[in-house]
Amino acid sequence: MGRTKRPDGSQTPRSNPTGSQAGPMDEYLQTPAAASREQAGATIADSPHHVLPPETAGPTLTDISADIRALAAQMVTKTDLQTLSDDLHAAIRLEVTALRAEITTHNGRLQTLEGNMQETMGRTGTTTTAVTRQGNMLLALRRQTEDLDNRGRRSNIRVRGLPESQTDEDIEATLKALFQTILGEDLPADLTFDRAHRANRPRIPDGTPRDAICCLHHYKHKERIMQKARTRPLWRFRGADVALFQDLSPLTLEARRALRPVTTLLRERNIPYKWGFPFALLARYQNEWIPLRWPEESPGFLHRLELPPTEITDWVLGPLEPRPRPPTPRPQRRRRGDSPRRPTARRHLDPAEPEE
Repeated sequence: MGRTKRPDGSQTPRSNPTGSQAGPMDEYLQTPAAASREQAGATIADSPHHVLPPETAGPTLTDISADIRALAAQMVTKTDLQTLSDDLHAAIRLEVTALRAEITTHNGRLQTLEGNMQETMGRTGTTTTAVTRQGNMLLALRRQTEDLDNRGRRSNIRVRGLPESQTDEDIEATLKALFQTILGEDLPADLTFDRAHRANRPRIPDGTPRDAICCLHHYKHKERIMQKARTRPLWRFRGADVALFQDLSPLTLEARRALRPVTTLLRERNIPYKWGFPFALLARYQNEWIPLRWPEESPGFLHRLELPPTEITDWVLGPLEPRPRPPTPRPQRRRRGDSPRRPTARRHLDPAEPEE
């Protein structure tokens, strides 16, 4: 007897031959073979006269339970999670302990460095104060030494351009004849020299005479000669032009040379000025003497005199690049049998030329 068809052409649904209900996890738990069989059964079920064989039926409840137990065995358990958490906590604890120890060590070193830095800063401040005080003391000693040197030269006269003889000369007689030319009948009868000599340096190859320096026994005689000599810039003596200057300390000459741009401006503006002792440049402006004693006073000095800003070399510390000195000749070695030679004249450091 054949199957009865429904009017709409659909067949009566077949029951599960295994008698088990389809669950929501069947589609995930069934094996590929079972899925193939199920598809084959569904295809065959569409034919009206075909019956599925027993071996092509779906997975049994036993197979599903075995698959579930196998998957459950592979899943991570609470014990595994606890073990993993304990291992992670132990590793983190070990790293944190090491970091704490390293931070503690660095903290100790940092505190030591801060203490040393504070101590160093205190010592640096003390050293700076001491160096500043010593610098001021050295400047005061320099100023005092310069003043004492100039006071020791008060009776000295430096004569430039005086002809120099190639043979031994009587320098005192030559200077007395020069002073006779300057003073004439006012020359003191008791004019005497404590010492007189040429500048202590080698002769110049071009024949330029070295300066003659003399120290008069009486200061008043020196002042009388200098007052008369300042009336002319040059004096004619034995066919040569001779100039007379006050003998000064090398430090004073260096300072006057550094202030030459300022004195040039003063002469151009017809501002009278003079030199003071201890060293100072005094300029008279608007019935007032304005002094310049130290390099740091230069801007204020120029401003008060209404002079333009001028670059001035620091005459206390000296220029940044010192002037090169001529090399000292090295003595030659004597050989055996050679006749003794006259020692090479050694160049001495002598005062610079005074400013006119």
